[in-house]
Amino acid sequence: MQPASQLPQNQNVTWDSRATSLAKIQSWNLRGMIAIRTPKDSGSATLQWQQQQQNYYHISLFGPLGSHSVEITGRPGNVTLASADGKTFHANSPEELLAQQLGWRLPISNLYYWVRGIPVPGAASQKSFDSYHHLTQLTQNGWSIRYLSYTAVNGVDLPSKIFMDNPQLNVKIIINQWQI
Repeated sequence: MQPASQLPQNQNVTWDSRATSLAKIQSWNLRGMIAIRTPKDSGSATLQWQQQQQNYYHISLFGPLGSHSVEITGRPGNVTLASADGKTFHANSPEELLAQQLGWRLPISNLYYWVRGIPVPGAASQKSFDSYHHLTQLTQNGWSIRYLSYTAVNGVDLPSKIFMDNPQLNVKIIINQWQI
């Protein structure tokens, strides 16, 4: 695994070239932290995300000292949430499942793109860039996504600090390790 402490490389890459490289990454393992705040509640967890193209993902969330663990496993049209107390829930989409079980909508389907630092294809977006053509701000599908830092992994700059906001939810993702 690649530590997220390395500084970004590829400082002379255009946005189009950068976006093409990022879109080619369709499988990864990442580890980090996630913090979620709603108007009524907040919490944080250790995050582990294994992605195998768009066909399969496994996201594990662990609370303090391993408590309150949740695992979300998904394939197209079939998503399962398993809680630490042995309960299992199913839905057609991760958004539907989280809305049913937690009462809020985290756009996991969009995160497949946003976590790599690219917009969801075919959806309208507004983008801002730094002087090296890294995406720094993305507004898409009712969300404002800020990319606060990047790290170089196998010659590609990937986000290591992502802050996402919409009127109902505030999400912070800090990625400590990427494996692509």
